[in-house]
Amino acid sequence: MGFQFIFIVLFIVSVLTTLTVQGIKYILDTNNKNYSANILAVIVSVLLSGIMVFLYCLYFSKPFTTQIVIETVVLMYLSFLVATNGYDKIVQTIRQIENKLGKDILK
Repeated sequence: MGFQFIFIVLFIVSVLTTLTVQGIKYILDTNNKNYSANILAVIVSVLLSGIMVFLYCLYFSKPFTTQIVIETVVLMYLSFLVATNGYDKIVQTIRQIENKLGKDILK
C-alpha cells in the first residue's frame, strides 16, 4: 500500500470506527446493557480495518504479504486510538465551551 493510501484508509476507518462505536454505545445505553467501550472500539476497528484491507487487496489484485499484514495491524491500532479518544474529546471540548458561554450548544 502506498503511504498516501494508508493515510486515506486510516482516516476513513477511524471515522467509521468512531461513528459505529458511538452508535452501538447509544443502542446499548438505551437498553441498559453493560459493556466496555474500549473493547467495543477494538472489535469494531479490527473488523473495519480487516474489511478495508481485504477490499483493497481484492480490488487491486494484491497478494497478502508481510508488509500488508504489518500495515493492517498498525491500521487497526491507530483507528482504535482515534476511536477511543476522538469523539469523547470533541464532546468534552464542546461541553467546556458551553460552560464558558453559559449556553447549550448541542441541543
